[in-house]
Amino acid sequence: MCGIAGIVERDAHQQARDELGRMLDALRHRGPDDEGTFFAPGVAIGMRRLAIVDPIGGAQPFYSEDRQVVAVVNGEIYNHVDLRRGLERRGHIFAGASDAEVVVHLYEERGVDFAAELSGMYAVAIYDSQRRTLVLARDPLGIKPLLWRRTGLGVAFASELRAVMAWGDVPEINLQALDRYLLYRTAVGEETILEGIRRVPPGRTLVLDASGRLEFRDRRRHLAPAFDLTAEQAVDELDRRLGLAVERHLQGDQPIGVLLSGGVDSGLVLHYAARVMGGALQGYTAGFAGFGDEGEEFAVTQATAAAYGIPLTRLELDAEDAERHLLALNFDIDEPNGDPTALPLRAIAERAAVDVPVVLSGEGADELFAGYPGYDEPLVVERFSRLVPRMVRQALAGSPLPGRGLAARSLLALRDRYLGVGMSWRDPERHALYRPEIRQLLHDHRPGRLAADAFAAAQAQGHDWLGSMLQVDREVWLADEALLKLDRLTMSFGLEARVPYLDDDVVELADGLPWTYKLQAGQGKWLLRQVARRHLPAEAALRPKRGFPTPITRLLSGPLRELAHDALTDDTARARGLFEPAAVRDALARLNGRPSQDGRMVYVLLALELWLRQVYDTAPGMNARNARYGS
Repeated sequence: MCGIAGIVERDAHQQARDELGRMLDALRHRGPDDEGTFFAPGVAIGMRRLAIVDPIGGAQPFYSEDRQVVAVVNGEIYNHVDLRRGLERRGHIFAGASDAEVVVHLYEERGVDFAAELSGMYAVAIYDSQRRTLVLARDPLGIKPLLWRRTGLGVAFASELRAVMAWGDVPEINLQALDRYLLYRTAVGEETILEGIRRVPPGRTLVLDASGRLEFRDRRRHLAPAFDLTAEQAVDELDRRLGLAVERHLQGDQPIGVLLSGGVDSGLVLHYAARVMGGALQGYTAGFAGFGDEGEEFAVTQATAAAYGIPLTRLELDAEDAERHLLALNFDIDEPNGDPTALPLRAIAERAAVDVPVVLSGEGADELFAGYPGYDEPLVVERFSRLVPRMVRQALAGSPLPGRGLAARSLLALRDRYLGVGMSWRDPERHALYRPEIRQLLHDHRPGRLAADAFAAAQAQGHDWLGSMLQVDREVWLADEALLKLDRLTMSFGLEARVPYLDDDVVELADGLPWTYKLQAGQGKWLLRQVARRHLPAEAALRPKRGFPTPITRLLSGPLRELAHDALTDDTARARGLFEPAAVRDALARLNGRPSQDGRMVYVLLALELWLRQVYDTAPGMNARNARYGS
């Protein structure tokens, strides 16, 4: 695991070495163990390394035998043993035992299509000196981040936004990405919050040739063939594949921890890991003291850990902890992120890094097996539509009567009404939040189209209605929010997070099963729960989706109220010229201590403002001209 960065410029000059040095300094937290670089005329490529597999012999960059091809890799290649055997049989010579060294030799064999052979989580950069070609590739589900930027000088890439910002002038805020951030709680999609800095999309390969031409190769996964399995056979097969996936994710020469939240996802990860490693694991969980049923949540988590003899570290967070992590996490995440579960996640990452360099997470299970609330909404709408004539539903949708929301949704196709999980500032509240000049610039922008287009693409690939919803959440939410947050918050402490549910074999099975195996009687993750009933305590196998609960409304209404008010209403915030001060004050005034959407909406604004102050305003080369949009 590491951070990678590089520059390919049109004109060779000495500054590239200094620029790469600044980029790698910005990634030092991702790789505290080592640094490696490669320089050629107009080319500077490097990495910061966290040594997990082959700590002694796995230094990067990796080179082909003739040293014409150089590669840096962030992540883990889980099928490296089989790949290495085949490559060695064909005459390739390896310098060490690192899993990632297979990448450079696969490129020698397959060229820019090398990534089709890889199974794992990875972001790869390859420079072919003979062809003067730069190749950037990212894993199909976007587990590992990779960003890039092109200017008149050339192309730069890196694992994190701050590292790309260290090359060239600081870009302006991307207003359309800002609009998506307010809706989705993160700036989802290919464009980032900064103009001109983009993500390599999951499952894509970017090729920059010697003439400066850019080409994208699409390696995204297509819908798997349907599995013709009975329910019992499907349970058996999922049980088998999950066990093998977790075993693959245990590779390495270091101790391993497990993030536990008291539910099915992390509990099953612990079960399979303990089956391989026995008690040589560490469990970590967190909750906010004095804010509800955290005692019950911990009791379930503790029972699961105890069933396998795993020591469990529990972090009891209070308001002081919340403030400390809040003030640090937006810098750590590196991009604005409005999901308050980042607070306990950062606390766990900080603590786990003291003991272990690797943790396993249950991330991804919800997007594969329908774990979030609301996936049964189409069934509810369908029953309602059968019972209530369309004319009645049209009248009800325009009335103030109870049920008008359901009636309004029943008049829209699923692809037009499903925006995914984690929504925040919807229309028209989001439009009213902007200053008039910003509202005018965004009057044609429809951030919801991102989800609608993902839904349409999923249908075109052959997904059923639930599969299309899940595909929206994988494309819009999982890669650019959940996985990004997990990667950045763990790597900020030099900690590698692995996600075995996103193993290729598990994803293939989930995609090839009918929706009835995922959603039954209004409850998601039906198939996963059947597996859990075989292995976990009953209270964990049947427990509803919780994750790491964060009482954000009560925090912002109470101990964090002054912090939020000052940050969102002071001279610095107002001078940005983005939001109407009165609309911001109204959002703050609506906080009443009870869990509500208002708390999440305020948190989205607060996270953005803290990111602007800690990352954007302090970037090298920042000046008063671009501290305020459009001035």
